[in-house]
Amino acid sequence: MANTPGPDALRTVSVPDAIAPLFLRAQDYVRRYFADRHEDPEHSRITISGERYILVRAASMSVEFFDLVRSLYTDRGPDEAASVARNLLYDLAHSLGRADAHAFAAKMGLTDPIERLSAGPIHFAFAGWAFVRIHPESQPVPSDDYYLSYDHPFSFEADAWNRASRRAGFPVCIMSAGYSSGWCSESFGLTLEAAEVECTARGDAQCRFIMAPPRRLEEHLERYLERNRTADRSHRSAGLASVPVPEYFQRKRMEEALRAANERLEQRVAERTTELERANRALQAEMIERELAEEERQKVQVKLLDAQKLESLGVLSGGVAHDFNNLLVGILGNAGLAIQELPEDSPMRQTICDIETSALRAAELTRQLLAYAGKGQFVIQPVRVAQLVEEMEHLLGTAVHKAARLAFDFANGVPIIDADPIQLRQVVMNLVTNAAEAIGVGSGTITVRTGCMEATREYLADAQLGLGLSEGPYVFVEIEDDGHGMHPATLARIFDPFFTTKFTGRGLGLAAVLGIVRSHKGAIKVTSAPGHGTRVRVLLPPASAQMAAQAPAAEAPEVASHGGTVLIVDDEDTVRRVACRILEAAGFTVRTASGGVEAMRALREAPGAVDLVLLDMTMPDMSGTQTLIELQRIRPGIRVVLSSGYAQEEASVPGARVAAFIQKPYRPADLVAAIQRALA
Repeated sequence: MANTPGPDALRTVSVPDAIAPLFLRAQDYVRRYFADRHEDPEHSRITISGERYILVRAASMSVEFFDLVRSLYTDRGPDEAASVARNLLYDLAHSLGRADAHAFAAKMGLTDPIERLSAGPIHFAFAGWAFVRIHPESQPVPSDDYYLSYDHPFSFEADAWNRASRRAGFPVCIMSAGYSSGWCSESFGLTLEAAEVECTARGDAQCRFIMAPPRRLEEHLERYLERNRTADRSHRSAGLASVPVPEYFQRKRMEEALRAANERLEQRVAERTTELERANRALQAEMIERELAEEERQKVQVKLLDAQKLESLGVLSGGVAHDFNNLLVGILGNAGLAIQELPEDSPMRQTICDIETSALRAAELTRQLLAYAGKGQFVIQPVRVAQLVEEMEHLLGTAVHKAARLAFDFANGVPIIDADPIQLRQVVMNLVTNAAEAIGVGSGTITVRTGCMEATREYLADAQLGLGLSEGPYVFVEIEDDGHGMHPATLARIFDPFFTTKFTGRGLGLAAVLGIVRSHKGAIKVTSAPGHGTRVRVLLPPASAQMAAQAPAAEAPEVASHGGTVLIVDDEDTVRRVACRILEAAGFTVRTASGGVEAMRALREAPGAVDLVLLDMTMPDMSGTQTLIELQRIRPGIRVVLSSGYAQEEASVPGARVAAFIQKPYRPADLVAAIQRALA
């Protein structure tokens, strides 16, 4: 311990030698601080270095305070009175400690936690609270491992009890524990609690304390109690947060007022309950009297169940696709790296290429799943429906048998819509293909129509996805065939994933169409009957004025690699490893983090060493959105490339600055290109 006598020795605190120099500097500052003291009783003022102080008798804040609270709580018993007094004193002292620590850190210009701590025990001594002796086994670190073991010789609280010749049945240095934990909490930026385990007022040899984060305090106390059987076991619970207590002179009156108010509230609740029961019976009678056609009520119920089923399947499909995309990152990434590393004449090269091709097909399946879930990747722009279908005429012709006829009927003056042309082409192609299969190899006609209609609430309620849409004008694309038509049982299942009346393995088909239309805030009306063909009408809302005036954005040019340091943040270990290998092979320096907290720590430890962050948007504990906001708060200029198994629209963060987005799964070349563009 650093207690060597001499003019420059520590005299107001006892600490381990390793941190003694910091406390020596603090002692010099605090000594000079308290030396500048002025008393002006004529104006009721005591100032120390310009700060106003007050003097309080020690006994009034210890033994006499407990006696006062006990007298106010005679009807509740001594245990509750002691509990109230302890909590009042602890929370008051904890707040004082935090405030003083903040003020002294500002005055001394300190930022290091240990330096901020150093002034506390010395201020404690000069203010007359107690001398502080910090034990060598203490570990004051800014983390969950914080641990402080210390004694308070000459504690003003224990001294007050001893001077009054009173023996306490519990540790009495409540304010000392609260003040010291408050000072250290402020200094280290942690939530800390302190408990006194031995006390001279209780008959122990010293006043000893243990301080730690609340969830760790109990284990430290139990460990100490195992070694010291006489130590106190009635310490303040570490697992409970401090509860603000009213001013103690008012508390008893407030409790009586609260009890009376509670009785009045219970009476009012009983009266209100009676009123609500009466109103409920009247409402039930009114509902029974209302006339609602049974057929319409059943239709609404069926539509609601269908909407709930589609929503549930959409959530499931989106989740499966997202997780599967994470797996495909590992497959595509490793396959791509293997292809780069294998020589051109390697017999394994074709095998790896086949693996990559299969993975790309699997990725296409996940894109269909995301489309069904309404979370596919969309590039919304103004689209003229008739022009889009007209451009597909040759492609649609390849899907129709030669004996069948493909006809087009485009109305004039159809408004522009906001849509992804690629996804809309998939909708038209899927519907025409289904119509062609309904006709088969025989003769028949498939008609593709476009137009605009006024959709009523009743019309939308009878359509798939129509519930909740606003009535009004809608642009439609309609595909009609004169094939065999569908039985009602088949019609009820056509949008189920992987449902087919043909051979299995046909993909998502109309399920993907439904997901795309849902994402475009549209609806689908299907009419069909056996022997009368099928008509599918897709309704889409007209474009807003702003979207109609927009032009597609130009594609970013390719940028040559110039290296840099990339921080990969992803909770999937496989994704981190593959992305790390890809970027290191491309000449980048790579660091990794398994979550948001670890990423924040990496950025704080080396703020200038990271050029770009590759951030996964779907992570447990701390989401990608939260992580992005915190990273840009720590370093406002940091470039971030978002990565997700969902589409870019699902991963957007309003107000955040994002350099690029890359959807999983990605090939090595795609990832490198995205990083290069973001760093350009």
